[in-house]
Formats: sequence, structure tokens, C-alpha cells
Amino acid sequence: MTIRYHVTAYFTLTAHMAHGLVAFSRRYPWTSATLGMSLLCTAMIAWADLPLAHALRNHLPPDTYGFFKVLTNVGLTGLWYVLAAALLLGARIVAGLSGSTTAHDQFMNLARSAWFIIAAMATSGILGQILKFCVGRYRPRYLFEEGLYGVAPFGVHMGMYSFPSGHTQTVVAAMTALMLIYPRYNLLYILIAVLIGSSRALTTIHYPSDVLMGAYIGFAVTMGLRHLFERNGHSLRIDR
Repeated sequence: MTIRYHVTAYFTLTAHMAHGLVAFSRRYPWTSATLGMSLLCTAMIAWADLPLAHALRNHLPPDTYGFFKVLTNVGLTGLWYVLAAALLLGARIVAGLSGSTTAHDQFMNLARSAWFIIAAMATSGILGQILKFCVGRYRPRYLFEEGLYGVAPFGVHMGMYSFPSGHTQTVVAAMTALMLIYPRYNLLYILIAVLIGSSRALTTIHYPSDVLMGAYIGFAVTMGLRHLFERNGHSLRIDR
């Protein structure tokens, strides 16, 4: 009787906890997602990143490594800012030269969308840099060169720090923005984000959890900014 009572009480408590978690997640989806990602990355830092880094370093075929080494350069932060700035400038110039109100409005909307891409990358980038400073996680190269695996929070050598991946954050922010602006090529945007993000871990420039958190920050911040840019009924989409 006692055993049955304790088993029943255990499952009842578990059911109540699960119900509470579901209710909390529905009410605070972004808070729940952030907590979940933080717990996942903490677990990976504790148990998964170290063996994965050694496995990738020691067993990734040279041709595969070379491919992703070239690919990771596509994710350089400056490239996406240059492309977005060129789109913004070009749209503003064409809008100014447009001979009709309709064409002018279309190109001004395109310029606004370019501003959205820049804002998404910059805002998520600032958040990522703050997190890098607060966590201070050593990059994988310090593991392989000096045997350092851990954190040194609030340091001044930002180039040492790995968590989160800034390149992944930038490309995911840019691709998420493009999905909202011109969703016709969503599969291509996803592929670009996945390939470039993966390349940061596969070439052991970052740990896998760095890439996951960088991707989450880029996505979450961009989706949050969407509401700011679409207030008063102004849609970001340009393919309608």
C-alpha cells in the first residue's frame, strides 16, 4: 500500500510539473526558449563540447575540412553588412530617381527592409558581444595549443572568447530577416545559415554550443525586432 501510494504520488507530482511547464511555455514562449537553450548549452559545455572538438580535430577528412574552411569565410560579418548597406543605398537612390509615387514607395520599402537587416545583425551582435564578455569562454584553439578549456569572465581580450559564435549570429540574423522580407527562397536561406554555422564548429573555430547559442540569438533578436519594424501595419515583405 505504501509503495503504491508513493508511486501514485510521484506520477501525480510529475504530471503537475509537466502541466506547469507547458502552461509556462505557452504564456512565456521566448523566456522558455531562452532558458531551454541556456540549459542545453550548459550541458554541452559540461559534457559534449570537449570530446566533439577533439573528434572533429582528429578525424575530420582533410578535403571536408578544406571545404568548410573556405565556406566559413562567407560568414565573415563584414560581408553581410556591406551587402545590406549596398541594398539600402541603392534602394534610396532609385527611390529618389523614381518618376512615380508607386515606384518611390516600393523602393523606400526595400530600403526600410535593408535597415531591418542591418538592425537585426547589429542588435544581435551587441547582445552576443556582451555575452562573450560576461562568459569569457576560451576558443578551441586555446584547448589545442595551450590545453585551456574553461572560462575567464569579464576579461579584456575579446578575441579569445568563443561563446557565442558571432559569425553564426550574424548570418542567422541576416537569413532570418530575409525569410521575413522575401520568403520565396526560404530553403536557400536556411541552407546558407546551417552550412556557415556548421562550418564554425567543423573547423574548430568554435565549439558546437557556441554555434547553437549564436544561432538562437540571431534568430530571437530578429524576430523581436520584426514587431518594431512592422508597427502601424507596415509589412517587411517585398514579394507580394
